[in-house]
Amino acid sequence: MKKLIISLVALFLCVPVFAELSEGQHIVGGRLGFGFQLENSGISYPTDNRVDWGTLGAEAGLFYYYLVTDHIGFGADIAYGDFDGGDFFVSTEKVDDKTKLLNLMLSTKLIANPSNSVRLYMPLGLGMAIAQQDMHIHKGGVDFDKKKTDTSLAWFIGAGFEFDISDTGWTMGFETRYNSFRYETEKLVRNAPSGIGGHGNRHMSYISLHMQINKHF
Repeated sequence: MKKLIISLVALFLCVPVFAELSEGQHIVGGRLGFGFQLENSGISYPTDNRVDWGTLGAEAGLFYYYLVTDHIGFGADIAYGDFDGGDFFVSTEKVDDKTKLLNLMLSTKLIANPSNSVRLYMPLGLGMAIAQQDMHIHKGGVDFDKKKTDTSLAWFIGAGFEFDISDTGWTMGFETRYNSFRYETEKLVRNAPSGIGGHGNRHMSYISLHMQINKHF
């Protein structure tokens, strides 16, 4: 059975292409998926807990690449994420930090096997993240609401696979990314009541999973 599975996978990866990738082509497409945080926001509230900046959220993006070789494409990537960071809800008490995130990136796509109909690739990006946090803390007699936007250097690295769905250059695929940005927490806690504190310029990151569709021509 193991040999059969290996043989089928090898056969699948070696199927002739519908419309193989080649130097000089353009790739345009979009993706839709979700992401989940890897750290908390660093902002503490009474009882010495930390606020989550986004437990789970939806993310959508658009991208463009120009293939300078069969294996390497350079371009741009824009993504918008909306993360809900509910931490604590009991009766009238509430701790919540919603985050909206806009990523503007210059990006690279490294393609392992451009002449196959099923292709493995690695996306890399470096650019700017515009993050808006909207925090609400109503707990232990403390009431605080504030919304602030911060801009920082951001980057991502990922892995994915795609497969041709027509002979006219249409492709579908799935991708995962590690995404990193920073947020100046002092903006959000300035003039906050006693017991609410920040963590300076805080590193934040999340894992995203997407389904994507694109066209190369």
